[in-house]
Amino acid sequence: MTEQEIFEKLKEALDYEYLCTDWGGTEVTNLEEYLRAIKQERDIEKHFADVECDTLKTYQEFIHYLSEKAIGNTDYIIEAFDNNEHNQFIGYVKVNKLIVDNKLLLEFEIDGCKLKAEWQAGDNYGVWQQCGYCGDDYSGYLLFPTHKVDEYFCLWYKC
Repeated sequence: MTEQEIFEKLKEALDYEYLCTDWGGTEVTNLEEYLRAIKQERDIEKHFADVECDTLKTYQEFIHYLSEKAIGNTDYIIEAFDNNEHNQFIGYVKVNKLIVDNKLLLEFEIDGCKLKAEWQAGDNYGVWQQCGYCGDDYSGYLLFPTHKVDEYFCLWYKC
């Protein structure tokens, strides 16, 4: 059986005629393109499965935090969580509290980088934030207090 015959049988059996690209679909004309299309589709499916797994873990950890470790007013914490396009649980981080220019800052470390989140007393959480290229998109870290004085629930978010 030739490569072209194998390609035609696969194409017929799986009804897969187009290679999806960033700019649209292109007709698949040979076995190599066909196999590339299948691999690309599997990579996309794996990516979405990983994202779904991370999202599920984040929700599980957030529910556990709210039920077992949260202190103070949790309404604002839930609102901060819910207002984001994407949340990802980072873990529980140790913080050093600093007062700079009469503001309480929570110094913490992520991947070897020291950051300072500003404490939002009225909302009961700390925020470290950066703006994206468009100016109306932003991301950062939210730090929610726990019963331990120097331990905070850390969440990466994107809006």
